[in-house]
Amino acid sequence: MKKVLLISLVFLTHLFPAFSAGGLKSYLSYSVFYSPEKGPYLETNLTVAGSSMIFKGTAKKVSASVNVFITFSDANKKVEAGNNYNLITPTVHDTAKRPSLVDVQRFFLKPGKYTMEITLMDKNSGIPEKYNFTEEIEIKYIQKEVNMSDIELVESFEKTVKPNILSKSGYDLIPYSINYYPEDITKLIFYNEAYGTDTVLGPDKRVAMVYYLESSETLEKIDGFFSVSKQKSQKVNMLFSQIDIKDLITGNYNLVTEVRDEKGLVLGQKKLFFQRRNSSAKIDLDNLAAIDANQIFSSQYTNNDTLKSFIECLWPISTSIERDWQETQIKNADAKLMQQYIYAFWKNRNDKSPEEEWIKYYKQVLYVNKVFSCGKMPGYFTDRGRVYLQYGPPDSQQMVTNESDSYPYDIWQYYRLKDPATGQFQTNRKFIYWNRDLDGTCFKLLHSDARGEVKETRWQLKLKQRTQTNPNLDVETPGQNTYGSGVDDLFTNPR
Repeated sequence: MKKVLLISLVFLTHLFPAFSAGGLKSYLSYSVFYSPEKGPYLETNLTVAGSSMIFKGTAKKVSASVNVFITFSDANKKVEAGNNYNLITPTVHDTAKRPSLVDVQRFFLKPGKYTMEITLMDKNSGIPEKYNFTEEIEIKYIQKEVNMSDIELVESFEKTVKPNILSKSGYDLIPYSINYYPEDITKLIFYNEAYGTDTVLGPDKRVAMVYYLESSETLEKIDGFFSVSKQKSQKVNMLFSQIDIKDLITGNYNLVTEVRDEKGLVLGQKKLFFQRRNSSAKIDLDNLAAIDANQIFSSQYTNNDTLKSFIECLWPISTSIERDWQETQIKNADAKLMQQYIYAFWKNRNDKSPEEEWIKYYKQVLYVNKVFSCGKMPGYFTDRGRVYLQYGPPDSQQMVTNESDSYPYDIWQYYRLKDPATGQFQTNRKFIYWNRDLDGTCFKLLHSDARGEVKETRWQLKLKQRTQTNPNLDVETPGQNTYGSGVDDLFTNPR
């Protein structure tokens, strides 16, 4: 099993244990591989940050050095492998540019359990401070079965010119010794091997090296992050590839590799945990199942009717894709799925405080439910409630309920409005609602000059249909001598 360890108090995170090594900031990972000629071996990848080392030398030529002492002991404390060596940086002239140390070592070990002990020491510190670390490890290799190496993360690579300790399958691989991917890294590069497919299946049989990403919490596969390398069975099948993670949202994941036979049967599998930080990426609605419903704020809501209403009230500020999801998926009334959707909806709008964003919006929903409800219809389903939630409160409003020749109407004006679904701005836009049923509360949108809204060229005539009728479709306005009419003035010059 691949391990990644952080040797530093400064870089303490929940991902890695932290240990003191004087002032050194070091990252250690190790993976187990297999050589058909020599047997299993463990590979260590060590990176020591240049900024943490002490550089000494002449005024114009300085360097740093770290002593590394590593041993592998069996159950009887007998040392079966190890090394004691010094790492030395290139000589530099500018101490502001301190190169890091990157080191790879390989130790051939028979299958079994071992204790790995490592000591690091900055040779220029003047203080004999050492970092000591002990880890119990196990080397496994089962004869006549398909075995897989650990997954090795790679920072960069180039074709091998002269074979060296970094070389694998024709490439020199610079290891990536941590399993955290910040926003500025958009590629996840990795290396993996499978052994013995020729023994299990026979030579030159079809095999597939499959890789994909899954949520580490739910183990659900992430759509769009799956690929296959078709190969022939042999002693060593190699998988060296990369995944574009530019659009992978913040979260905890497993990189999964598998070797399968021609029928799709999984012969071997390996997983590697990693964490992604990416505030700019949006949650894909097709990947909601990857969200751990137990770790999100919306999990506190468990009643299906409540969850359904919470999703329905999002319609005014939803994009067309989100509305499509709401229409097709809400019918299933799956509580977990609705919880995941609510979280994703607000996470996509406020990566740092999705719950705070939801609470702020829901206060507006409660307001429109109180002010604009129509009988049993909640306010967010009414035209005025929808417009209020979509564009905010109007800058001016004029309600007229007692104009003798008109139905009751309500005129809203926005000096400047922004559609939250499209991000588009408009200026000086008006909405006129009417109450044709004369029931006191149920106003419907009759006309608006805002883009994407209802446009009714005969709106004045319709508003006057309480006292006038005109079957001529070419006539758009009522007669000019109607008594007590102020709607034209109020729509043109809202108060």
